[in-house]
Amino acid sequence: MITMLQKLCCCTCFAAIVLTSCAAKSLVNNDAAKRNDGVSRKGRDGQLYYLDLDKPSIVQPIAPNDNAEGSRFVKVEVTEVVNQKKHPVAFEVYYQAKTNERIYLGSFGLFPSDNPGKFIVATQGKLKNEGAIVLTLVKPAKVDPGDLLKVAVKKISFVNN
Repeated sequence: MITMLQKLCCCTCFAAIVLTSCAAKSLVNNDAAKRNDGVSRKGRDGQLYYLDLDKPSIVQPIAPNDNAEGSRFVKVEVTEVVNQKKHPVAFEVYYQAKTNERIYLGSFGLFPSDNPGKFIVATQGKLKNEGAIVLTLVKPAKVDPGDLLKVAVKKISFVNN
C-alpha cells in the first residue's frame, strides 16, 4: 500500500519534471526571439524571414517562375509578432527594379499591433519578372532602449485575381 509520504514524493517529482520541461522550452523560445542574423529559418509552414528594429527590411528577389508581371497583388503573411509594449506596427512594400529604382506599392499595419495576419498590396501593374520586392518595417516614433519588436513573415507571394 502506498503511504501518504510516497504519494507526496511522487507528486513533487512529477511537478519538478513538468516545471523543468517548461523552463527549457521557454529558454529555447527566448533564444529564438532574441536572435536575428537576417538568416531565414524554417517555420511550420516553410521559410520564415525576420524583421526587427535593427534589421527592418528584407529583400526578396523575384524569380522568373513567380509570374510577378501579371500579378494584381503582393501577398505578405505575418506569422509571428513579438511586441510586448504594443508599439504600432506598419510595413511599406516596394518593388525594386533591376536598375535599383524603388517604386512604392503601398503599406499595411497590424491591428492589434501584436496580431499576425495575411495582407495584400496592389501592384498597380508596376511589377516585372525581374527585380525584387522590399518589405520594410516602419520604426515607431517612440521606442525605448531595450524594447523588443520582432516580426516573422513567410516568403512573399503574388496573387493574380
